[in-house]
Amino acid sequence: MGEAASITATSNFRNTIKNMKRLIGLAFDDPRAQTEMKRSPFTCVPMKHSSGGPDSIGVQVNFNSEETIIPIEAIAGMLVKHMGSIVKDAPPVDWVVTIPGYYTDAQRRALIAGCQIAGLDGIQRLMHEHTATALAYGIFKDIRKEFNKEKPTNVMFIDMGETSYSCSIVAFETGKLKVKTAQFDENLGGRDFDQKIAEWIAEKFEEKYKGKLSGKPMDKPKVVLKLLSAAEKAKKTLSPAGVKEARINLESIMDDLDFNCTLQATEYEEMCTDLLARLNPPIQRALAETELTPKDLASIEIVGGGSRVGCVKRTLAKILGLDESATNNGLSTTLNADEAIARGAALQSAILSPRFKVLPYEIIECNPFPVKISWDGEVSEDGESNSVVMFDRGSTFNVVRRVTLRRSGEFLVNAAYDETAENFEFPEGANKDIVTFKIKAPEGNENKIRVNVKQDIHGTILLSSAQMVEEVIEEDKDEEMKDAEAKEGDDKEGEKKEGEEEAKVEKKKKIKKTNLEFTQIRSLEWTKTEMDAFFEKEVAMSNIDRVVKETADMRNELESYVYDMRDKIISESQLAPYGSEEEKQTFSSALETTENWLYEDGFDAKKSVYAEKLEQLRKLGNPLQMRQSEAQARPNAMNVLQRTVEKYQSWLNTSSADEQYSHITEEEWAKAREICDSTSNWMYEAMDKQGSLSPSQNPAVTVAEINGKSNEITKAISPIMHKPKPKPKVEEKKAEEKKAEEDKAKSEEDKAEPMDTDEKPVTEDGEDKTEPMDTAE
Repeated sequence: MGEAASITATSNFRNTIKNMKRLIGLAFDDPRAQTEMKRSPFTCVPMKHSSGGPDSIGVQVNFNSEETIIPIEAIAGMLVKHMGSIVKDAPPVDWVVTIPGYYTDAQRRALIAGCQIAGLDGIQRLMHEHTATALAYGIFKDIRKEFNKEKPTNVMFIDMGETSYSCSIVAFETGKLKVKTAQFDENLGGRDFDQKIAEWIAEKFEEKYKGKLSGKPMDKPKVVLKLLSAAEKAKKTLSPAGVKEARINLESIMDDLDFNCTLQATEYEEMCTDLLARLNPPIQRALAETELTPKDLASIEIVGGGSRVGCVKRTLAKILGLDESATNNGLSTTLNADEAIARGAALQSAILSPRFKVLPYEIIECNPFPVKISWDGEVSEDGESNSVVMFDRGSTFNVVRRVTLRRSGEFLVNAAYDETAENFEFPEGANKDIVTFKIKAPEGNENKIRVNVKQDIHGTILLSSAQMVEEVIEEDKDEEMKDAEAKEGDDKEGEKKEGEEEAKVEKKKKIKKTNLEFTQIRSLEWTKTEMDAFFEKEVAMSNIDRVVKETADMRNELESYVYDMRDKIISESQLAPYGSEEEKQTFSSALETTENWLYEDGFDAKKSVYAEKLEQLRKLGNPLQMRQSEAQARPNAMNVLQRTVEKYQSWLNTSSADEQYSHITEEEWAKAREICDSTSNWMYEAMDKQGSLSPSQNPAVTVAEINGKSNEITKAISPIMHKPKPKPKVEEKKAEEKKAEEDKAKSEEDKAEPMDTDEKPVTEDGEDKTEPMDTAE
């Protein structure tokens, strides 16, 4: 899959499948399928279905040394699943998969089936490629506040991918987009421009080696792939403005013959004249359907790899009346040409997923082809129409619509594309029938049946429900009579009240809905049994792939180890000093033996054999690597330990008489000195032992032991060194606080000024003896 497959695409062309979307959901004998299969180097075969419908398309490949047939839809599902596996940290759970806007119902359902076969059940939506592009553009511009609700902004999107070409016009408002039209040329793409150059190279090659070739180059698949690869490079070379020619060089293209030539830009544009002429019709149809002119468009955006071709941009500019001398010939390149569709799909997934909280964005879709519903044949015996176009061209979906019939017993309702679909470039040769609904109504009288047909979020047609509707008359007692009966029930003696009124009966009509059984019959229907069988086959293939990958990874690990150690064992700056002559000889011999085995008998060995060989080599190489790593890390570890010992020794010598440490007991001082002395002695003994050994001998002391001693002395002495002073006793603390309060109160009294008083003399019994004051009246 992906890049890994592209490396061997030419040499393994019969087992390399691409352009799956051109074949998905097509019958084997469909004219579109037959045309595409002629361009494909891999082998397609018909696949029968138990439902009895037409054969679908399978691909015959060699997998695990066996011939096997895989449905083209399953291969597409595998590719989608592979893209999810690239995101290893958080694999996707919700998926929005983009499809061409011209896909029929059968193609949409087939892709969903392929994803389910691959084990992907979280398909939120199949989204049109042009709608995804518009969403990526709309949200980007919406953030910049470039749209408003009063006046919609019309934008044209022109997309030329590898295999198809589309032109759509979308109206944008704040938080909303509406696809007004989408037009296609499903058989025009970048590969057609490559094909022109490839045919030109083949013609020049035949002219040069006339009479010396074993056949025509374009008749040999492997040669065609080489020519197409060279053609694509030449096309990219000629795309930038100002480039006038491209050099083409091919080695051993055919019959061991080389070839080189030069393609002029003018010559290239001339050979593509017929392709460039096909750019105009979809644009004119889009403008006509929306009743707009190029001047009504706020922007004309181009996306897709094929839009980079210089002559394509110049032709588009002429059609739309743009300034050809401007940048990109007056066309806008706001979006990334390769990533716009994927970005729009990701944004739609975030909008639909309950895992994200994002602002709502309304999308009004454009149904590509009108769908009609018919019953009892499309015309009745008296000439009345028995059909109705239920989903018009341009209508949005997800939506449910209803038709009401009078029927008894089993009857059929058909859904098909209307004849007017041909006015909207309905794929030539495609089957217009979509699905037949077989509904079971009760026998007897004709019943009123509501047939609710749905076009779901994927754009596929299904029967939402079939309901029989009846008017049912229910007899219900009058409320006054109910009250009387309640009172009568409370009367223990059971006496009836005088003048009891007779019960009044009121007739009420109610609507009763009964869901009916139904089945859906499709021409290319995957049964559950078939899907389960292919799912099991896919799981088995995935397991084989996993084992193959793990085996290849183990083989690469063994091979890398052999090459790495082979160079290091002879290098004096690597492992050579850390092994004895005997050890190095034994290790070198084992490496050489394993290397020879890898390219002879061990080329196709199992994973367990590679793992065993690697373990045997590591038993010989690990001692040398251990000595090397110990020798490199030991000096630093010893320096750390020595600095730690010296730090604590200095503290012990200078701080024992310091008042700051007077709270440390004699026992603690003694313990600290003892640990410090013992660690120092161990350190110098270890240095002496290690100094007497050669690098090829195992170390007398390991780095782990040295670090352990550093941690041990720190853990023992640091708590003593940082021991906090004891807090004062509670009584002394309270006395100090009381004295402080008294001192504070006294200080405040001293600061206060004396106050004048006028006291009254009082007798023993408390009477006031003050004489009355004279008053002035």
